[in-house]
Amino acid sequence: MSPPDLRAARRLLCVQPHYDDNDIGAGGTIAALADAGAEVHYLTVTDDLVGVLDASLSDEEATEQLRSEQATAGNEIGVREQHWLGYPDAGEWGYYDLRRELIKHIRMLRPDFVFTVDPWLPFESHQDHLRTGRAVCEACMFHRFARLVTDPEVDAAWQPHSIEGIAFYFTLQPNLRFDITDTRERKHRALDAYRAQFTPEGLAFLHRGLESKEREWAEGEAYAFAEPLRVLRPGHLHVNLDAGVG
Repeated sequence: MSPPDLRAARRLLCVQPHYDDNDIGAGGTIAALADAGAEVHYLTVTDDLVGVLDASLSDEEATEQLRSEQATAGNEIGVREQHWLGYPDAGEWGYYDLRRELIKHIRMLRPDFVFTVDPWLPFESHQDHLRTGRAVCEACMFHRFARLVTDPEVDAAWQPHSIEGIAFYFTLQPNLRFDITDTRERKHRALDAYRAQFTPEGLAFLHRGLESKEREWAEGEAYAFAEPLRVLRPGHLHVNLDAGVG
């Protein structure tokens, strides 16, 4: 079973634990796919309040700032719509509740490709990332099963469809290095929007670190900058006994 062709994506559901993960991990790739005609949806799992630097803001004010920053960044990337689940950042929430919400959104939005964080990144200890990545994997497998119920209205209107692939970013096991030379500047402009959780010094450090890695990931290629992704089919995610396949 060969990996799917990510460049053929027509509708993306990009699931992130926090409000900036998609853009940090795959913003250049997502922007390039949007330029090629893909419809892009972002789904943010947590409320992201723990990371807000200004302790004087109320939760409501902080949420307003976070979502305003997401809108600004999303305009740079080419995001059609933002969706939020609002689970407590770095807090207690149920894995199966998340999986059900993910299946519901897959049934509503009908993506052909799903992006998320790689939950098998060595030494990853943030439970928001681990639970999100694994729940996305199960949702990509289980959304086809009518007996797994979500919302009555969504389920009643749902018609089964196929997810062609799932693309993991923040991965050390890429099988695709995506050329972002033409969209890298937009990615970095998007990152400049995220000021609720970054000081100016922190943003400068992020830009420098990413630029170094983006150059490193493109080494040996004809292009200058890249992002690494692990792109799999849903069938790779369960009892995949072919070592190295995918």
